[in-house]
Amino acid sequence: MATINTDIAQKIDLVIRENNSASINLSIKDSNSNAFDLTGYTVKLNVYNGNETLFDHTSTGSGSTISFSTPANGLVSIFLTSAETSMLPGSYKYRIILEKGTSVKTWMYGKFKVNEN
Repeated sequence: MATINTDIAQKIDLVIRENNSASINLSIKDSNSNAFDLTGYTVKLNVYNGNETLFDHTSTGSGSTISFSTPANGLVSIFLTSAETSMLPGSYKYRIILEKGTSVKTWMYGKFKVNEN
């Protein structure tokens, strides 16, 4: 029996230090290792612990801390402030989601580890 896998998400763990700002710079590529054109996409970062959302970021809206360096080249920057990283040290979960129209894709997910300062 053949299997068709439509799950494109990659598990990558992120580690930050509490009370420190952090930058996460991503170069998103397609399955052929070509730059993924993010023009028209919204990028979301969700950090959570079980059912509790610790913070959500989106690339739209004023004051957004997610920006596109060059959308057509798949370059994304996510900036976390020291206030946002002032959570208790420990292990949480995160996911980065790409949305365009009705298309929703979890691109990355994994542990979001906060080291003690």
